[in-house]
Amino acid sequence: MSHMEKKGFSCRGLFLTVLCICVLFIMTILNSQHSPLNMSEVAVESSYVRHPPAMAMFSDTGSFHRAESTPWIVIGGTTSNVSSNAVAAGPQEHRPSVQVQKTASVTSTITMLLPTSMRESQPTTITKCSPIQRIVFVKTHKTASTTMASVFERYGYYRNLTFAVGRGHVLSFQYKFSRGNLMKFPKMKGKPFDILTNHARYSRGEMDAVVPNATFITILRNPEDQVESAFGYFEMYSGMKIGREPNPLKTFMDDPMKYYKEHKYHMWQLSRNGMLFDLGLDHKYDEDDQKINQKIRELAGEFDLVLISEYLDESLLLMKKLLCWEYTDIVYLSSGIRSKSHRYDKDRDLRDKIRQWSHGDVLLYDHFNNTLWKKIALYGPSFQTDLKHFRDLNKSVYDECVNPSKWNKQDRREDLLTLKNDSEWCKSVIRADMGYTKMIRKSMVQRFGAPPK
Repeated sequence: MSHMEKKGFSCRGLFLTVLCICVLFIMTILNSQHSPLNMSEVAVESSYVRHPPAMAMFSDTGSFHRAESTPWIVIGGTTSNVSSNAVAAGPQEHRPSVQVQKTASVTSTITMLLPTSMRESQPTTITKCSPIQRIVFVKTHKTASTTMASVFERYGYYRNLTFAVGRGHVLSFQYKFSRGNLMKFPKMKGKPFDILTNHARYSRGEMDAVVPNATFITILRNPEDQVESAFGYFEMYSGMKIGREPNPLKTFMDDPMKYYKEHKYHMWQLSRNGMLFDLGLDHKYDEDDQKINQKIRELAGEFDLVLISEYLDESLLLMKKLLCWEYTDIVYLSSGIRSKSHRYDKDRDLRDKIRQWSHGDVLLYDHFNNTLWKKIALYGPSFQTDLKHFRDLNKSVYDECVNPSKWNKQDRREDLLTLKNDSEWCKSVIRADMGYTKMIRKSMVQRFGAPPK
């Protein structure tokens, strides 16, 4: 072989060697990007893509606090340590983006407080969504909203989420909510909160400013019962000077304007269209059907879910799916049952008068009651099975935690449940809104500093 032939062979060999190395390098990169082991790159479309709310004052950058300690959670049956931010940070719920696909069931931190028998009975599921943890729950009076508030507070407190709280239990009532109603924690440095759930009269723009990109939820009750409950609980009859009547509610409804026009009784705002008032409609529109219907349409476009207290279990099942929560996240115990001394009999005639008087709330309730059942129809074939499982779980919580023969009667207006045992799980479920609010406020001060006086 000549010298030139050897040189040509050497060049061709070198070229082929380099080419093979390049091909192998490219294949390695491609394989690594699609490897099932690289789960951070595997994404699916979000199960819940909704329209963004009005422009907020802050950018959405997830949860802004640091947990004091790193919680332990159970992943796929084994204990694993995860960063506090991974537990606390809420997803970018309202943005049409992709979310990381989960490959194993994740048991929430609160589930670890469950009795062993209850924990083992929970179904193991594989989910393809991330729990939503940016929430505004707009409370409405006498609708089981206090019971619901404690569900959100339990969820957020045990996950170390941040709460928008004020110095008092009620953030706003007579006037619509403003960010100025909140305590300002120095170390938050103006960053948004994860959850707002204390009583606050609905004001979308201001609420968006403090909890941006939140999922909005509220609850309604049949006005016939909601008006009666508010009338009795807030003892409106006292200011009307009709407390000695056989049925003060009937006396009021025989001529409601006689008392209403003077506004001289406690919480008068709730004696007519109180739920619409809580949701931002002023009483000057009580008899303006056009304005009322416009408001209902606005609320339908702004709220992600409206719960109905008469169908609370069904509503909570929809909420579980919407928020990608666990069954144990939505269990509840009633925060209080109104005492017999503050209840009034309602015959058909009295019920009809209430419906005429609170006509706006009737329109509101009927609309969202119909919406609830439409959502249930879209839930899927497992609805009844899931509902039974949830009710069985809730009953087991009651049996485990509640002493049915003893009631707390410190407040003459209502009877409160009492604990059968002192486990942390039972205390976490029976603890009411006001108790959680005190604990949350203390925790926020410890983590982010005391607000200036």
